[in-house]
Amino acid sequence: MTLTNLAVTVGKTVPAVLTIQRKYGLRTCKDYSDGYAALLRKVIYLAIFSVSAKDIKTLVQHERGLLELLKVDSVQDKPDWFETVCTMKMSSTRLLLSGYDIGHTVTGESIQTGLDFKDRAKELFDDREMGADVLRGLKRYAGTLDRIHSKLTQESDGVRDAMRWRRRVQ
Repeated sequence: MTLTNLAVTVGKTVPAVLTIQRKYGLRTCKDYSDGYAALLRKVIYLAIFSVSAKDIKTLVQHERGLLELLKVDSVQDKPDWFETVCTMKMSSTRLLLSGYDIGHTVTGESIQTGLDFKDRAKELFDDREMGADVLRGLKRYAGTLDRIHSKLTQESDGVRDAMRWRRRVQ
């Protein structure tokens, strides 16, 4: 979809979408996927709940990094693989922004690794030796996610009150 179609899909203007992309470090494309629209929608929702830009950017980085460690990027050989896999599906086993199902609770202590579908050049050292440990990535992600969940809980009453007030104003 075009940038204009993306803006319509998420209920924002084109300049607003461009601002969101810059503010949160999201990739710009010529052709946007439905997954990109899902990711953008979730970022907008987090901003409505006053989640800081720093936490949203950190969550995007941690989630993308975690999926790279899990070799999800090997399924699609495109620069926008992360945005393409995003979905609005939610559960306790899915990552918040991408909706990717990791097969167990996100705050769990174990994770399935080693699923790589892409031919890669052999590294001199393996990921663990270079410090790219999946469990460490999951724990970093879970820490950021906990901060965001706290903020969502803290702001939910205010958002609900604002929605009630909006109905009276119209």
